[in-house]
Amino acid sequence: MTEPTSVVALEDTDSLLIEIGTLIDEINRQINANNDVVNDKKAKKTASINQVWEHLAFTLSADVTKYKAEQAKLQKEADELTSKATAARRAFNTATGEIAELNKQVVNTQAAIASINALLKDSGFQGFSLREKKDTPNVYEVIREDGSIAVKLSEGERNFIAFLYFYNLVRGSHSSDEVKDKIVVIDDPVSSMDSNTLFIVSAIIREMVEVCYNNTDYRGQTVQGDYIKQIFILTHNVYFHREITYRQVGRYKSVSFYMIHKTDNVSTVKLCDRESESSPTERENYNPVQNSYAALWDEFRALKSTIPLLNVIRRILEYYFLQLCGYEGTNIRKLVLDDNKDKFVTPVEGGKPDYEKYQLASAMLTYINNPQGISDGLNYVEDCVDAEQYKSVFKLIFESLHQEQHYNMMMGIEA
Repeated sequence: MTEPTSVVALEDTDSLLIEIGTLIDEINRQINANNDVVNDKKAKKTASINQVWEHLAFTLSADVTKYKAEQAKLQKEADELTSKATAARRAFNTATGEIAELNKQVVNTQAAIASINALLKDSGFQGFSLREKKDTPNVYEVIREDGSIAVKLSEGERNFIAFLYFYNLVRGSHSSDEVKDKIVVIDDPVSSMDSNTLFIVSAIIREMVEVCYNNTDYRGQTVQGDYIKQIFILTHNVYFHREITYRQVGRYKSVSFYMIHKTDNVSTVKLCDRESESSPTERENYNPVQNSYAALWDEFRALKSTIPLLNVIRRILEYYFLQLCGYEGTNIRKLVLDDNKDKFVTPVEGGKPDYEKYQLASAMLTYINNPQGISDGLNYVEDCVDAEQYKSVFKLIFESLHQEQHYNMMMGIEA
């Protein structure tokens, strides 16, 4: 030491040690608290969520109280409206019952007259109409455009008015609402009618048939409004028969066709059904009255041999697409094969595309341009392909020209 006599005072370290120890204890406490949280993560997470919701509930308590009060007010208003609606419904049912009772006592001729006049106008009959007869309630009379009474109506006009009146009876305008279940019989309604009237009557009867069809029990439906539980239609007129039956053959469960023969003044009734061609275990209807075009489709469905099948296919394609639809034989090939090539060519992974359907369609379309109607066998061998393949490609031709609805109708396929 340079100065042995110097006095050095040492600072007391006890307080420093105590302070350091305190810091160490606090750090250890925090470490232990953190370890406790980590070790009890699930419980701490739940507690944190609860604390957040408690905080939100405390913060939004005023809003919650206001919401509950508003909800209670709206519920009270809803209950009052429900009570009023129940009372109104009860009053409506009472009034409906009273109306039904009053309808039993009156005949609503005016409603029938308005309906018949509307149908006459829509049908193009402008020379006469109906009105209620003066001083004679519930009786109508036929008048001309100048208001004079029509006294010389033709038999067809009289039959048409009678049919329209019958139609309104079926709909219920002439009777009370209590009459619901009806069996309707229509016997040759188009006698002495021209083609325009026949078409209108046919359309009305098709509507009545649909009403009956929608009320059939097997469908499990109850349709409010019209109640035709069964309908019988008898006719000698093949044109009228065709107009009302073209959609009915496929409805085997609810529609039946009968043919009546009379021999030696004895009538016999034959049910026109047969074993189904597509499912031999089932039965199907067939229409005993057909035109030649419909007969071609029946033959198409039945044929299994390719050569006669191709002849039927040619006749169907010519009649429908060339005569009815107005296509030209020279451009129908382009419309079918060029514009819809993807329908007839099947891609083959790792190989060349399959053009078999394309070639079959090409042969069919070439066939319809052949005026002789038969093949010389030099360009194509018809019976080298199964008949079902021809039928499949035949369907594709209709689909490519967007005529699948016609195909389904003629094949009896329900949409």
